[in-house]
This record gives sequence, C-alpha cells and structure tokens, in this order.
Amino acid sequence: MPRFIQILQLFIAVVVGTFICYDLILHGISIFDEKYVTITCVLLLIVEITLFIIYKLIEDD
Repeated sequence: MPRFIQILQLFIAVVVGTFICYDLILHGISIFDEKYVTITCVLLLIVEITLFIIYKLIEDD
C-alpha cells in the first residue's frame, strides 16, 4: 500500500507539473496571473501533503 501512495504522489506531481510547464511555454512568465493555475498549484500542494500524511500513517502501522 505505501508503494501505491508513492506512485500516486509521483503521478499527480508529473501530471500537474506537465500542465504548468505547458502553460508556462504558451503564456510565458505571467503564468500565475490566471486563477486556474494558482488554484491547481494550491490543490496539488494539499493533495501531496495529504498523501504524505497517509503514507506516514500506513508506514507506522
């Protein structure tokens, strides 16, 4: 189970990172002026922290 959570974390980070890089290439440095990109970054951070906490809780058992 912990391996699955690590793979899920990596997958989410890659998908959102690819999205942000794609947007950065198309729109340049003004990437964080658009609301959906900022919301995506915040949600990614929340999901990654949550998955890390779940991983640590499972690992301790």
